[in-house]
Amino acid sequence: MYDQNCLFCKIVQGQEPCVKVLETEDFLVIENKFPTAPIHLLVLDKQHREKNDTISGAYKNVGYWDSLFTAINETIRYKNLDKTGYKLVNNGAGYNHFEHEHFHILGGSENEPGGTT
Repeated sequence: MYDQNCLFCKIVQGQEPCVKVLETEDFLVIENKFPTAPIHLLVLDKQHREKNDTISGAYKNVGYWDSLFTAINETIRYKNLDKTGYKLVNNGAGYNHFEHEHFHILGGSENEPGGTT
C-alpha cells in the first residue's frame, strides 16, 4: 500500500532523499533529517499503515510487531546502542507529525536523549 501524499511513502519508494541505515523486507531505517539526539533514527514501515490501525489492532497481520521489533533490535545492535543506551519512541494521538507508522530510536549521548521520561 502506498499513499502518494505521504512523505514517508515517498522516502520508502526512493522519491525523496534519505540516509539509509538498515533495511529489512518490511522496514526501512533512516537517519532523522531533524535529529533531537546525536543518533536519531526513524524505523519506517515500507507499507503505508496508519498509526491508529496498527496500534488498535485493526491491521491484522500475524508477525507484524515481531518484524518491527526485530528491525528495531537489529538497528540498536548495529549502532551499538545496546551497549551505550537508547530510547525507543512511538508518538501518536496528536504528538506525531505523520500518520504513517514509524518508531524513533534515540541515543548517542550521556544524558537521556529527548529529555527524561
